[in-house]
Order: sequence, then C-alpha cells, then structure tokens
Amino acid sequence: MINRIKSSLNTGLMRIRWIAVFLAERTKAETSIVKLMYESSKIEEKIDNLHKDIGKRVLELKEKGDESVFQDFLVQQALSEVKNLQEAVKDYKKEAQSHSRLPE
Repeated sequence: MINRIKSSLNTGLMRIRWIAVFLAERTKAETSIVKLMYESSKIEEKIDNLHKDIGKRVLELKEKGDESVFQDFLVQQALSEVKNLQEAVKDYKKEAQSHSRLPE
C-alpha cells in the first residue's frame, strides 16, 4: 500500500515538473516573441517617418519645378533606407514566427 502511494506521488511529482518546465519554456518563448514584435514596431515607426520625409521632399521638389524626383539624392537615400528597414522587419517577424512554433 505504501509502495503504491509512493509510486503515485512520484508520478504526480514528475508530471508537475514536466508542466513547470513546459510553462517556463513557453513563457521564455513568448517573451522573446514580444521583444521581437516590439523591435519590429519600432522599425515600422521609422519607416513611417521616412515616408513622411520622402513626401515632404517630393513636395519641395515639385514647388521648385524639379520633375526628377527619383534622381534626388535625399529621396534615393530614404528609399534605400526604407528597403533595408523593411527587410529587418521581415527578419524580426520570421524569427518571432520560429519562436512561436511548439517543439515536437
């Protein structure tokens, strides 16, 4: 009888340990995902600011009568930075997605 109780108690403790480890790993993964998504949103905010800067520069060039908007150095620089930042956002989202998958 005592052996059965010990066996049941050990089985219960093993399950509790497994659940605790699983929850700790999931919490760690979810924290990583939140951090990555936060960084991604910060980069997207930078992209929005660059879009505003590009729009302002285009209006300035139009007022000057300059029609070669895409030849302007500031516009080209901002567009290349937007492209690089968009790639960084994609990378953050891919990494977050890889963290969100449950291990098998």
